[in-house]
Amino acid sequence: MDAHSLTLRFKTSILVSAVCLALSSCANPGKTANEAGEKYGRTAIGCVGGTLIGGLAGALLGGRDGALKGAAAGLVAGCIAGHMWDKREKDLQRLAAEENMKIQMERVYQAPSQDPVQAKKSAQKDNQQAPQNDTVGLVAQIEDSSMFGVNSATLTESGVRQLEKLAALVANARKGEGTEKAPILVIGHTDDTGSAEYNQTLSEQRAKAVVSLLAKQGFNAEQLYFQGAGEGRPVADNSTQAGRDMNRRVELVELKDEEMLQKRIASEQHNPRYIQQSKAHLNQVPYSSQSQQSASTNSTKTQSKTRKSGERASANKGIDFGGKPAAKDNWELASRFTPNYQGGTGLFSSAVANDAPIRSCSNDSKPVIGEVKNLAGKALAQYKTTEFMPGMNGKVWAAKVNGHVVYINPVAVLAESNEVAAQPMVAFTQNYSKKNSEITGQYQGHATVYPGQKNMLMRIFIADSKAPIQCLDVLLPYGGSKAVDGTLYYPKQQQTYVADYRPRNTDI
Repeated sequence: MDAHSLTLRFKTSILVSAVCLALSSCANPGKTANEAGEKYGRTAIGCVGGTLIGGLAGALLGGRDGALKGAAAGLVAGCIAGHMWDKREKDLQRLAAEENMKIQMERVYQAPSQDPVQAKKSAQKDNQQAPQNDTVGLVAQIEDSSMFGVNSATLTESGVRQLEKLAALVANARKGEGTEKAPILVIGHTDDTGSAEYNQTLSEQRAKAVVSLLAKQGFNAEQLYFQGAGEGRPVADNSTQAGRDMNRRVELVELKDEEMLQKRIASEQHNPRYIQQSKAHLNQVPYSSQSQQSASTNSTKTQSKTRKSGERASANKGIDFGGKPAAKDNWELASRFTPNYQGGTGLFSSAVANDAPIRSCSNDSKPVIGEVKNLAGKALAQYKTTEFMPGMNGKVWAAKVNGHVVYINPVAVLAESNEVAAQPMVAFTQNYSKKNSEITGQYQGHATVYPGQKNMLMRIFIADSKAPIQCLDVLLPYGGSKAVDGTLYYPKQQQTYVADYRPRNTDI
């Protein structure tokens, strides 16, 4: 290594050390940034941090003139970013007090970019957050009891007044910041009273009513997006009145640009905070079958074999997978799955789930969530990645359960977004042997993947309520070809039974 390289490395080392000292600690950056932000204000932290880092970088790499220029640039960037969201948050708090509204606010942060697979592998054990000095948006969860009547999507008189004040507040702030073109998303949420389909429709109508009012206040229809999440994303226990009140809410999401909005939507689709308040109505309210997405070409051969066998399993409701009665409230995989609320898109929120335990898929149901579209009638482009998780690029995974082989076809998971690239079929061969290896039944599944700190949870629901399998919870590794653990839930003697299920990639 030459003298110039050594000098540059030495200067860089000094810069990193100085920044760590300025923030008090590098051993616990999330906690330090949080505590400093609360004590001194996020704007102050942004200004000081930006000035310090910019100045040090300039000094080390460009001498005295570089220090002055770097400090000035850092000061401007840090202060503007911090002040913008600080002011918005304080304004909303003031409005909430004035109108007696219940508003919970969350900040959205952008984590340092890194390889998505490595990011998941290296998630901190205590789920601490990354430094919170790169705010890219704000989320306001507004309880809507005063905005809408029961089973109504028409704004009340007080709801109109509250939203008109909110619109004026946000519009004035955006005009002063020059961020009029930044997108705004309104999401409607309900409690779990009634069917999932009805709740999704009602929540979407309410979200559209809110953005329609915002449009009347001068917001551009192309920047106003809305979505109905129905009962699919609970933040509290629906078995209590207080919990249902919290779940009936309007969520206002404001991010700096459309790319961030796409990432936020992707991360929310796989946020494990929403499976900690699940509803046990899988067998009571069967959902309609969803059309299968186009699967990876790697699984075409096996799918063809499956289709030839036909739907011969409809009479096989009494298949015994050798399990035991499922516990009502305990989840068998609880000790092996710790949620990672930071997700895989590079965005994470200041809000995480409460201490409620995760329930099994037999106490949950497929979420019915609407698409995101704007008032101009255009659907928001989805945030997509193309790199698959290692070993999860569309192959068949299978395992034998009490003499019967159960297949997931395909297992196709994208690395960064945790997105299921193709919805799987769940198939099985009853009483498998070398002479009896044909598929004897297949059912459309609906899978969602939730990130954990050491593995991923793939939760699969079966669309046909007459199927011999209700659902599957499978813990998949971040790399590798065999499941870490898994459970299969099935009906037996008018009860729900559970059996171990640890499939592996059959092509390896």
